[in-house]
Amino acid sequence: MKTRERLIGFIKNKYVAIIFFILVFGLTRFLFLGPDEVNPDGVNWHYRSQQFIVGLKLRDFERTYQHYHPGVTLMWISGVPIEIYKQITGITTYDQHNFLAFNTVAKVSVVFAQLILTFILLYYLTRVFGFKIAYFSVFLFSLEPFFIGNSRLYHMDVLLALFVLIALLISWLNLKEFSYKGAVLAGVFLSLSFLTKSIGIGALFFVLLFSIAYFAHKKDLKGLLKYFFTILGSFILTTFLLFPAMWVRPVYYLTEIFAESERVGIRKGHEQILFGETTQDAGILFYPLVLLIKTTPFLIIGLMLCLIKCTKSVRAILKNVASKYSNPYLYLAVFYLGYFSVMIYPSKKLDRYMLPLYPFLALLAAHGIVRFYSSIKKARLRKIFISIAIFLFTLFYILPAVVDFPYYFTYTSPVVGTAESANRIIAQKPFGIAVPALKDYIVDRYGSEVELGFIDTKPMKAIYSNSKVVDIRINGVSDYELLILGINEEMPEKVLKSRTRFKKDSSLYINGLEYWRIYVKEDK
Repeated sequence: MKTRERLIGFIKNKYVAIIFFILVFGLTRFLFLGPDEVNPDGVNWHYRSQQFIVGLKLRDFERTYQHYHPGVTLMWISGVPIEIYKQITGITTYDQHNFLAFNTVAKVSVVFAQLILTFILLYYLTRVFGFKIAYFSVFLFSLEPFFIGNSRLYHMDVLLALFVLIALLISWLNLKEFSYKGAVLAGVFLSLSFLTKSIGIGALFFVLLFSIAYFAHKKDLKGLLKYFFTILGSFILTTFLLFPAMWVRPVYYLTEIFAESERVGIRKGHEQILFGETTQDAGILFYPLVLLIKTTPFLIIGLMLCLIKCTKSVRAILKNVASKYSNPYLYLAVFYLGYFSVMIYPSKKLDRYMLPLYPFLALLAAHGIVRFYSSIKKARLRKIFISIAIFLFTLFYILPAVVDFPYYFTYTSPVVGTAESANRIIAQKPFGIAVPALKDYIVDRYGSEVELGFIDTKPMKAIYSNSKVVDIRINGVSDYELLILGINEEMPEKVLKSRTRFKKDSSLYINGLEYWRIYVKEDK
């Protein structure tokens, strides 16, 4: 009852701010959502979500294990609405004509889930830090262009970011004031984090290990046992309830998840181009560079203000043993520093793996800006500070939200210069961005039946005649009329060694980048 009253009061007192946030969220997320991109991973998740639902309908529960991530939350969130859409429309199979409709249903479902999770996060942030900092921080990370760009993908990284922080906040509140209801809820969100991506298991380990240190300091064994086993039990129960493959062979599928995570994530690597050099392991500098290139200057300024205003507080906390266990910022900082350190180690490195840091970085930035503002005593200086803040907010958030729409995934910070300059530091991935626009461009300029050659065929195959899209690394040059390269993709050796020569005929530019290059065969 107490929680319900808090929630009702929260909504009533802040409804104007909440309505404004929904408006901004909707304008940056829902508009032009389906046809802005068709990412290759998203094509895979469409298939996996179908198989997940088929497994449920046929009670073939082993089909609900589709990938090591494991992506269970994504398949629930999108698979059920897609199945409902199929029942309503009578369209039961994907093809080039209806894929974008299915894609829109899936992405709207995921974005709507993100909106609900963001409000849950706002509620718990308010309970820990107060509404002012909570609202400001949520607004900041929700308007980060790179965060928006990834939230518009049919993918899991933004879901992971939200699930993890909600779980950490609930677990923190429950440390301060234990309740079985709160502990169960913490376990639920920790399970949802793991069921989204296997790396989410780290949040469970952190919460449980911190609780051991916390209750050991308090010398409260009874409190530890209640907290530890309620959260762990809730985690296990939720995982089994939402992941039917566990009903059949739990040990086998858990082993598969972690074995594949280790093989693909740690040992296999992932090709990146860093400072013009192609590598399978981008090294220790990759993620700091990602945060520099993909984070707005406004957020970085906020973090600098936080560093200036909070250094003295951090020193005091570190000197006082008891205070180490009573500061929520330190609690979150330890986890996110651990996450960052762990992500540096695997050879597979992707820029979107830094997304879980954004809500925490926004929280620190909001804290720094509010603290700095509060330290200004003169009213005139406060007005100047607010005016500067509004100008910078408009310059670094509102302007990109308009100019980069809807391809926020390509955002790069002006700190590193132009988009081309950023591309020379860390090469942009095509990732299916603007593939529907590319299809329309090809049809208008070259015709609807032309045969196409790509390096990554999945996105275009989803919305174009399947038989007319081939892999230029495998097929012979006679199998396609147009050769199309995404940004930073090189002409395959197989093509270069052939007798057929291609010349660049046109390009499709996205946010200042030559994103898609179209080549035609030279006349002999």
